[in-house]
Amino acid sequence: MAQENGSTSYAEDDARAAISELTAAKTVESEDTEDIEHLFAPLTREEVVNCAFSSWYPQFRRVTFKSEIIKPLEQSFVDYLLADGVFVPEQTTAQYHGELEVFGGSDNSSSDSDWDDDDGSSTHDDYDLDTTSSEIRQRIERLGGGEVFPRMNWSAPTDASWVATTGTLRCRTPADIYWLLKSSDKVMRDLDTGRYLPKEQLGAIEPELVLRKWGNLAPAMMFRCFVKGRQLLAVSQVDYQHHEFLDEMSEDIVAKLADFFTTHVASQFPSENYCFDAYISQPGTVYVVDFEPWTHSVDSCLFEWQELVDAKVSEFLGLRLFPDGVNPLGHFSAKYSTNRFPVEMTADAYRDSVATLIEKMKKETL
Repeated sequence: MAQENGSTSYAEDDARAAISELTAAKTVESEDTEDIEHLFAPLTREEVVNCAFSSWYPQFRRVTFKSEIIKPLEQSFVDYLLADGVFVPEQTTAQYHGELEVFGGSDNSSSDSDWDDDDGSSTHDDYDLDTTSSEIRQRIERLGGGEVFPRMNWSAPTDASWVATTGTLRCRTPADIYWLLKSSDKVMRDLDTGRYLPKEQLGAIEPELVLRKWGNLAPAMMFRCFVKGRQLLAVSQVDYQHHEFLDEMSEDIVAKLADFFTTHVASQFPSENYCFDAYISQPGTVYVVDFEPWTHSVDSCLFEWQELVDAKVSEFLGLRLFPDGVNPLGHFSAKYSTNRFPVEMTADAYRDSVATLIEKMKKETL
């Protein structure tokens, strides 16, 4: 039954049908993003650079989470990140013995052989990280001296949270940060092959290490906003679980995000088409979390990229919430926890989740 108050969210029956119809294409034939790549105009270098953290943070520092940008980076640190194998230089672990608090609190010197894929052409002591470690400690202090999470120009190492005992990106020390960055394929793509565009098309981009103040955020209050022609086109819940209170708040959520977009984003972000993630805190304050370009490799969440591309600029597609009565299943519920932040999802995991969801809904309708 549709909601009587005219809310922009979907009621249970409507949501089942809508999500099934709008994402069915993701469960047939190939699930590669190449299948929808033809829907998009080629990305420009400017559009990609606009989404780099240091490009947008200065304009949005008052409406986002406190952060520190370390730039330029020591060449030794960049070389270390690009080196084969997952390791922390022995001199670093000796200097900060016992500081790997988030990663089990133990030195890694006895387990290098389990992690390192190095061909023997260099040793772990070849990388002097003293200057970088000192800079990181200073920046952590500037952020309050507590916990932070790291990211590079475009990506956070969310694919490496498994190396931490907490399963999160929460870090307290330089060594914690090194472990996460070295374990992340996303970070390697930022540095080595280029994010969104091949490195040869991106050209010379100075790498940056960003430390963001850690916060235990409720995943239910994270939303992906789609902007087309500089107009807010659609909003999607990011957390793949049903939260009944969101249905009751849906009109207020749309109003807050629309006002935030108009007041703080529309005239400040330079791209014409893009996505941004926003978080609504308990008092109702909206924060921008990140920006993504308008492209096929970015997750469209509860929307289909085809409908977003086809929609008229003047058409607001509304807010979509995960429906009641649909079992989010194991990897849905584990996608986020109350402190797994920031919100970034891999395309493969999302497509697998959608495929399972659609199959589940099909069985329920038989």
